[in-house]
Amino acid sequence: MFKKTKICTGVLVALGGIAAPALAQQQLERVEITGSSVKRIDAETALPVTIINRDAIDKAGVSNVQELVDRLTFNNGGGRSMGESIGDSAATGQTGASLRGLGRERTLVLVNGRRLSPYPFAGAGVDLNAIPLSAVERIEIVRDGASSTYGSDAIGGVMNFITKKDLRGGELSASYEQPQEKGGKVTSIQGAAGFGDLSKDKFNILGSFGYQKYDVIRAADRDFAQTGNRPDIGVVKTSGNTFPANAVIPSTGLFVPGAPGFPKCAPPDSFNDGSSSNCRYDFTHYIDIVPASERTGALLRGNAQIAQDHLLFAELFYSKNQITLGSSQTPSTTTGKPAYLYPGGGKYYPTAAVDAVQAGYRGDLRISWRIVDGGQRLTEVTNDMTRAMIGMEGTMAGWDYKTALAQTKAKASEDFVSGNYSDKELVRVLKTGNVNPFGPNDAAGLALLHEAELSGNNRKSHTKTDSFDFSASRELFAMGGGNAGLGVGLDLRKEEYLDGYSDLAGSGDIVGGSGNAGKVQAERKTQGLYAELVMPVVKDVEVTAALRYDRYTDTKGSSRDGSFTSPDLSATSPKLSMRWTPTKQVLVRGAIGKGFRAPGLNDLYAPSAGTNTGGSFDDPFYNAINALGGVQGCVRLPNTDHCNTQLTAVNNSNANLKPEKSKTASVGFVFEPMQDLSFGIDYFNIKLTDGIKSLSGDDILKDWYAHQTGPTTSTSVYANRLVKDPATGYLDYVNASLENVGESKVAGFDFSARYRMRTSYGTFTPSWEATYMQSSSESNVVSGEVEDTLGKYRVAGPVVRMKQTYMLDWDSGAWGATLRYFRQNGYQDYDKVSKVAHYDLWNLQGMYKGIKNLTLTAGVYNLLDAKPPTTVQEDYFQVGFDPTYADVKGRSFFIRGSYKF
Repeated sequence: MFKKTKICTGVLVALGGIAAPALAQQQLERVEITGSSVKRIDAETALPVTIINRDAIDKAGVSNVQELVDRLTFNNGGGRSMGESIGDSAATGQTGASLRGLGRERTLVLVNGRRLSPYPFAGAGVDLNAIPLSAVERIEIVRDGASSTYGSDAIGGVMNFITKKDLRGGELSASYEQPQEKGGKVTSIQGAAGFGDLSKDKFNILGSFGYQKYDVIRAADRDFAQTGNRPDIGVVKTSGNTFPANAVIPSTGLFVPGAPGFPKCAPPDSFNDGSSSNCRYDFTHYIDIVPASERTGALLRGNAQIAQDHLLFAELFYSKNQITLGSSQTPSTTTGKPAYLYPGGGKYYPTAAVDAVQAGYRGDLRISWRIVDGGQRLTEVTNDMTRAMIGMEGTMAGWDYKTALAQTKAKASEDFVSGNYSDKELVRVLKTGNVNPFGPNDAAGLALLHEAELSGNNRKSHTKTDSFDFSASRELFAMGGGNAGLGVGLDLRKEEYLDGYSDLAGSGDIVGGSGNAGKVQAERKTQGLYAELVMPVVKDVEVTAALRYDRYTDTKGSSRDGSFTSPDLSATSPKLSMRWTPTKQVLVRGAIGKGFRAPGLNDLYAPSAGTNTGGSFDDPFYNAINALGGVQGCVRLPNTDHCNTQLTAVNNSNANLKPEKSKTASVGFVFEPMQDLSFGIDYFNIKLTDGIKSLSGDDILKDWYAHQTGPTTSTSVYANRLVKDPATGYLDYVNASLENVGESKVAGFDFSARYRMRTSYGTFTPSWEATYMQSSSESNVVSGEVEDTLGKYRVAGPVVRMKQTYMLDWDSGAWGATLRYFRQNGYQDYDKVSKVAHYDLWNLQGMYKGIKNLTLTAGVYNLLDAKPPTTVQEDYFQVGFDPTYADVKGRSFFIRGSYKF
């Protein structure tokens, strides 16, 4: 066995927990201190670290990693929720963390101290769905950004999910969750088993598995989500693609109204909003707000004590997620395509209604149609991740070392299930006149629609990361407070990325779909070197100086827009931290450092691609050209292809993006006035320069209308991004892009307090954790003007002022209970006038452990059945609430049983 002093152990913790090859008493003690549920002075480091152990995970009342992360106080807007995948064509199926509100791409997610591959769709951030909660033993979160050890690109911080590494015996558990309202049932089973004693048998092998099934929650099953027709809050988010279809005589623009021979609107789905003679469709009613999914995860790990001071280990990690996304029935208006026509002389031609508008006209009718007979548009997203790793750790020549070689692969595919149509084929079957857009189809019409329906794969993508890392540490020379410790390390990676849209996706032939998305392939190599020196300068003062060097080389990519290479990038990121314990009851700490993050491969090389705006807008150029007698076109002639509809946007990557750079600072203290009572406060300040931001079509159009000066004029700085079609004079597309923002800043405080009370009625442990955001700001992409973003609506989620969690634990031998209260502040709404209310969530659970090796748990999630606060946002398919902000399940009841053997 090799020995660790207190200082050397501190270095090892800073370097990612380098451990003894055998489970020495020193390692067990260190792990127990690190994972203590009551913060102790001697467990605190110079950097603020939060440890969530398995017991705390079980008491959180969550069923997956995303739910757990969403309730962390220091996780804020800018992550990724599953609800955002509804109607989205970019990172479909992904969930993500966003420490400090800086976005999922700036939060480094690790499993057992090493990176996972980015999510294959769009290539930004790690998919939290890929981490099975059942396999997680604890989570270590470094709340200070730009880690010198794990990566200077961790600008927001690091989340390290630690799995079981040694197990003898086994455990099996199962759980069931049932919301009070319809839908959302969750069933799960997980287990683990291991054999072999490292100290006696010189080996240990363990395996774990988990399976979860989530039932769908439909918008129609929740009163706050079931309609987009919300005049009560000033939102009517509906579509002119309706059923029965709207019909217009192309030559005159006159609508064929609900006259004899033509079907009227069919409430409640299709209705007249009183502003025109056409119908609007409530598509929101037919979306899924929580998709159906199945998740499988497995871990296999082997440890072999090949010599007294050397441990050989191998690990295989696998996860698979299948998600079925359901959005509303296909609308006929398709990005960049001509309007659909119903032929004169067709079987369902509304002759009498046409004569009521223009007697004797028998030509084609332009229709705006919702293909209700096709049902929901269903697509299945499958995400597989595999990581194989082999490594060694131990001690040699006075150095503790750890090294590993790993390969991580992530694959994602998107397949059409039902309700999706080919533009070319739909035009063909409509020309037969035997498809009925004005009422239910007969068997012949349904057969023709089926001929136009799409099936099979639409997108198949993957990422692969080959990596090698080596780190070592040892004590050096004596100082006033003990021996100095040195840690050094390197990590090498090769990244490969393919976002493999199909030829069909690239052709733009998908009705109501994602425009003409294109394939992109890219790769690069990275090298990282780092060193840390821990110096106990005097008895109570410890200073750590760290330096990291990162280099990105051989960066290249190709798409239909061509082949590209990028120059090499490199940066040196220093970090200095201090830990001072003036008394046994007080610890003061602080750190300053720099960070560096290169642009994502997709950000650099993805081809220009047409898509739809998320919200509905009027085409300002249509308004001008069709102005009659001073009345704007969308008021007088509300053409559903140009009015209150999803317009065309073209998304562009940017091969000239610069790397992001950051400066971070933190200072805090921990106070333990008596045994079992502790308080903590930490201040953080992060400044990001050249931050990479997506400037979407919605952003541009909203700003254009906010600064509108006339029918076709605006003082918006984005006005030149509205591109006209020279043939028609109408809007052709909005030119969206990725840009380097001048500057972003976040600052705030983390608070914690915990007290353990031992009584004759059991042990009571009240605790409180909170994050107060003091500021959040960002430069405007074009003007450079600094805009306050704190507590204000934004796509991907608002950065709220304060998030906090109160918890009361009770433990009395065989019985236990936990009451948990989560609260987050409200924010300024989408319209910049309204206020979205705060969100409260109460959870209660009880536990019984009176039977040997068996633990039974039952509880209520969302005890008071809190609904998501009302919002007027129009960026998502969901209406009336923000899918990034609150849970939609409502009150849920769960039971769980666990047995160890």
